[in-house]
Amino acid sequence: MRRVAIFLFVILLAPPFTLAGSSNRANASVQDQQSQDQNRRVLQVPHRRRRTGRDVARRKHRGIGHAYKQGGKSAGRGGKRFGKNISRGKPVKGGKELGKGMGGFGKGVGKGTGRTGKKVGRKVKHAVTP
Repeated sequence: MRRVAIFLFVILLAPPFTLAGSSNRANASVQDQQSQDQNRRVLQVPHRRRRTGRDVARRKHRGIGHAYKQGGKSAGRGGKRFGKNISRGKPVKGGKELGKGMGGFGKGVGKGTGRTGKKVGRKVKHAVTP
């Protein structure tokens, strides 16, 4: 009985080792493929220069829509934080966060309205002046 068990054990272990031998041949072909890829010529791309402070500052002048958008986002964040704090049983902190969000909302709306008035004034002045 013991010999039969050993025989079955050997038969079960034999197929994985035979499959491993065939995978070595597959690995060799993959390595040949990779060595051929390494021998290829590589396209040389010039490096782009590093952005300086002047390039970054040029993008700072945002428009009217951006100011209104930031105001709305701030209000949304404040409302979300308010809800989270209320659900956790902290109404005072929730009110504080809601107020901070509404403050950002007022700031964004004020900036957008100011920029709108400035733009309208310039356009009117340009239209009226001969």
